[in-house]
Amino acid sequence: MQTMQFTEENISEILRLLAGILHAGNIEFMTAGGAQVASKSALCWTSELLGLNSDQLAEVLTHRSMILRGEEISTPLTVEQAVDSRDSMAMALYSQCFNWIIHKLNNRIRGKEDFKSISILDIFGFENFEVNRFEQFNINYANEKLQEYFNKHIFSLEQLEYNKEGLVWVDVNWMDNGECLDLIEKKLGLLALMNEESHFPKATDDTLLEKLHSQHSKNPFYVKPRVAVHCFGVRHYAAEVVYDVRGMLEKNRDTFRDDILNMLRESRLDFVYDLFEHVLSRNKQDTLRSSTKHRRPTVSSQFKESLHSLMATLSTSNPYFIRCIKPNTHKDVTVLTICVKLQTALPLHKVSGSGDL
Repeated sequence: MQTMQFTEENISEILRLLAGILHAGNIEFMTAGGAQVASKSALCWTSELLGLNSDQLAEVLTHRSMILRGEEISTPLTVEQAVDSRDSMAMALYSQCFNWIIHKLNNRIRGKEDFKSISILDIFGFENFEVNRFEQFNINYANEKLQEYFNKHIFSLEQLEYNKEGLVWVDVNWMDNGECLDLIEKKLGLLALMNEESHFPKATDDTLLEKLHSQHSKNPFYVKPRVAVHCFGVRHYAAEVVYDVRGMLEKNRDTFRDDILNMLRESRLDFVYDLFEHVLSRNKQDTLRSSTKHRRPTVSSQFKESLHSLMATLSTSNPYFIRCIKPNTHKDVTVLTICVKLQTALPLHKVSGSGDL
């Protein structure tokens, strides 16, 4: 950060904010006529580092406040809901801080309007664990999309170039993963159904799974497990992955409430206030980059929008693929990285939900 001409005050503010986020993760709750803060020490540290009133922070994390017919109504939360409130506050703080840093870096790096740059994008990251959840689904969706880009350039476009040049070569058979992507992102696809259910207050993970099975059970890239009652599977380009549907709807809903936003705007620290000064509230039909006039965007819809923005940037570039050897027991060679030489300026970009630049 010093190399990029961040001031000592900037660096101190960033580290203080990150420390506050870490301490927020230590805030635990107990049930006592609704959720109550059980870890006063963590609450005090978080309040001090973020410039907040500790009593107000405890109230916001354990109660939902809303305006109804001109009157403020406060509703106690369950322990699970309080944990969601704490996590949504931490995620919003981290996301806004990340965006602030990227904006600062771009202002330092950017030259003339027509300047050229070279960027590196790491595309390795396909995940298949014993239990795969909402996070793995989005990560694998991104990798599926990047694999399509790789296939198009390495197999399709390159072979067309060989034909134009009259080269003698053996046709390479490759798997087109377009149908798998259609299953995920097209109309009535997995993402669309997930987002639809997320907007229904009475929808559950079970009703989501029922809709997925009903709509896609005959799709060759969709897997309906015979035994696992809470799961569905997708036949990705890399492997078949079974996803546990439990918790998906809750994670997909944006739980960053207006009362949390208003509290952060009242921070004694200018840095925290500045991060949320231009974040619109839900009442103004826009919170953290809303793309709809009537509904708050879901986490997966924001992820999809950000991913498509990245793909649009890649489409304007001339890619050079670097093959790297990934250590493994089979001694297989796996493509890990794309090096992209750009024709136009590229601001640093983050795919929502991922830490990769």
